[in-house]
Amino acid sequence: MRIRGLVLAVVGLWVCGAMAMGRAPAPPEEATSLDLIARAVNAGEIDPDTATLYRVFAVVGDERLPQRFRGDVPIRDGTPVLREARSRFPRLRPDVQEALRPYLFPKEKR
Repeated sequence: MRIRGLVLAVVGLWVCGAMAMGRAPAPPEEATSLDLIARAVNAGEIDPDTATLYRVFAVVGDERLPQRFRGDVPIRDGTPVLREARSRFPRLRPDVQEALRPYLFPKEKR
């Protein structure tokens, strides 16, 4: 009788656990915009030049950053992003260069 009760208890816990897992959605993972952009690059969804553009947009708060790359955690320090973009600037596509120029070289006259 004790074994039967134990088996029923284990099965009951297993069923309740399975039901709870099916109903309770996982909490959303918090991420910065930089995290979301990195994931998209790793998945092959965007190219490195576009990623550089979006990283700078995220750091400076440019509204052209697509909604899907707007993280829910603030970026603590954008300096490394701007430094990297500036060092890659000569190798970026011309359209990306043009979009980033005001942020990377603000005193430069057009």
